[in-house]
Amino acid sequence: MAQPSERVQEMMRKFEEQAAQAGRLRERMQEIKGRARSADGSVSVTVAPSGAVLDLQLTAAATRQPHSSLQQSIMTAIREATQDAAQQMDETVTPVLGDRAEQFKSAFNAHSPAPPPAPRHADDDDDFSDGSFLR
Repeated sequence: MAQPSERVQEMMRKFEEQAAQAGRLRERMQEIKGRARSADGSVSVTVAPSGAVLDLQLTAAATRQPHSSLQQSIMTAIREATQDAAQQMDETVTPVLGDRAEQFKSAFNAHSPAPPPAPRHADDDDDFSDGSFLR
């Protein structure tokens, strides 16, 4: 039977291993960025795993599109980039956390912003306020 000091040392060793593993996981998660481009290549989006938009690039061709088409291209690219980030998150977290990955993802998603709303239809008017009186 192990002595109390040996058990404490073993517990400390396991704790240090878990802390190091958590640090490596955190570093890898900070590097995750989801990316997507519209079908015509006029819109490029980069998002964090939380769905926060980190970068949005529009080509000159994007600005010549009708506003409703451009809006739909942007929103679609954001959704696709967010899905890309989620896929990367799964690939990063699951091997490390194993059966605890789902619990981690649930907790992570609870602190993430809501997904972007669906794009408006082409027949919508130019009022982008969604009911607000502000213009």
